[in-house]
Amino acid sequence: MTTPNKTINVTSLPNLAQILPYLLGHYPDDSIAFHSPGPNFHDGPTMTCPLPDDPAEWEQTAKTAARTFIHYAHSRGHNPEQGIIIYLCREPHAGQTPWDTAVLLEPLADWLTDALHEHRGTVLQTLGLVANRWWAFECPTDGCCEGEPLPSEDDPASVAAQMARLGRTRGPRTRDVIKEFQPTDDRDFTKLLGTMALNHSKMCSTQLGQDAALDTTHVHIETAMRRFRDGATELGSSLAARLIVGLQDDGAVEGGMAFAEDHDLPHARRLWAYLARHCAAPFTQDAVPILTLLAFVAWRQNDLITARLALRQAIATDPDYELAHGIHLGIIDGEDSRELLAVARQARAERLAGI
Repeated sequence: MTTPNKTINVTSLPNLAQILPYLLGHYPDDSIAFHSPGPNFHDGPTMTCPLPDDPAEWEQTAKTAARTFIHYAHSRGHNPEQGIIIYLCREPHAGQTPWDTAVLLEPLADWLTDALHEHRGTVLQTLGLVANRWWAFECPTDGCCEGEPLPSEDDPASVAAQMARLGRTRGPRTRDVIKEFQPTDDRDFTKLLGTMALNHSKMCSTQLGQDAALDTTHVHIETAMRRFRDGATELGSSLAARLIVGLQDDGAVEGGMAFAEDHDLPHARRLWAYLARHCAAPFTQDAVPILTLLAFVAWRQNDLITARLALRQAIATDPDYELAHGIHLGIIDGEDSRELLAVARQARAERLAGI
């Protein structure tokens, strides 16, 4: 693996296991990760897929993930016959040891290998990463490559030590990234949100009411952004609930996207994350447009890890939400986020001008 004028040596299975969070930019908790090495190892496509809690779902997950990765690799001009590395990441659940978890992962490794072979993909290695230990499921020697600790940074040959010498740190864990926007249960707020949603639905029973509600939501967005620019970190419950309900309108989301100018990015990010955290069950569906706004802001900030994870949660909640899919494809295809911002900015200008 190379960086400009620098080389990272990945010459052993322990180093191959340790490099994942540097390769992806984050550590994907409870996930399947694929990487097809290119000429400099890090070149080539990578993809992660969430691993369901229930192992009964893993066989179907393996088939879907393998097929998706093969198609993705081809779309990036890469031939998966040249080799694929699979990473299986899972932390032990209550009452499990790392070895128990590794045993659970073994059939998943086989299902993935079979599925990739069906699509003419060549598996170079399948590594299990559990509780800072690694397993090499392709190793034919019984008892070998099972449960070894990841290399220490004290080992100068380890990837971690090599990266440290270059001033690079390992990427954050998924669970730490998503804390920014994960819902927190607040029964009083949930009750208020339910009441607000009912009132909003009644108001929108006519076209005139819908238009009035949308105009009001635009005003609320302006108000909230002004407060967050001034240093606020939270909103009153009533305003927060009105915003969550109002942002279920695509026109309101478009208006929210306009607040992604460079100077507004940190304030907008804090606002959308704050609102997303307030969309606890049974209102997790209401978080979808808000998570999409957060992802757009993170994309504008070049924080692709947060953007992808927010979109993953949005799409998992509502697979038909087109804006989330559009932004996701834009990120994958390397599009310029400023183009989408220009569209939102123009729509906002037309609305303010009464066009």
